[in-house]
Amino acid sequence: MTQSSDSTGQTQGDRLFVALELSEEVKTRLLRLQSLIPGLKWTPAANLHLTLTFIGQVPAGRAELIRQSLHGVSGSSFRLTVAGLGLFRRETGGILWAGVNAPPALEKLKRQADEALQLSAGLNMSKKGYSPHITLSRLKKPASEPLKNLVQEKSAELFGEVIITEFILFRSFLRPSGAVHNPVERYRLIDL
Repeated sequence: MTQSSDSTGQTQGDRLFVALELSEEVKTRLLRLQSLIPGLKWTPAANLHLTLTFIGQVPAGRAELIRQSLHGVSGSSFRLTVAGLGLFRRETGGILWAGVNAPPALEKLKRQADEALQLSAGLNMSKKGYSPHITLSRLKKPASEPLKNLVQEKSAELFGEVIITEFILFRSFLRPSGAVHNPVERYRLIDL
């Protein structure tokens, strides 16, 4: 595992999260939305994913324990449908997202990953509700009327299906140009 440094040169450890990858076909369909609302800072195709759990910054020695703890998670592969758009609104902006269905297999995988991270790696995992979504853009200001109209128009649009055969531990590096996500390890699910 590599470690990142802050502006003072201090080692911070790793910024980690567990996620599911999307097919190139689904990413392409989601990226077509960019031409409909110019001016937003869109998530690059390489960063489009469905987060299972965000771990955050961890001390240098803890990353290996996290990597190992996820080997205890098991489950079957499953189909995930990506459909609809929505907005999480915040005072200073919000998030434009694409929705996903939440089959029992997704909920089970999320629960198992959180339990493994808590029991085996000793992390204090959040108990707040899970709202599975794919972040398309982080808004710096409140949503414009054209964006609100697009969300309403595309609220039920089907972007495709993905067969989930693995989950991935990612390391995230924050750069001035945006985050860069690198896979640390892939964990295979049992075939359908």
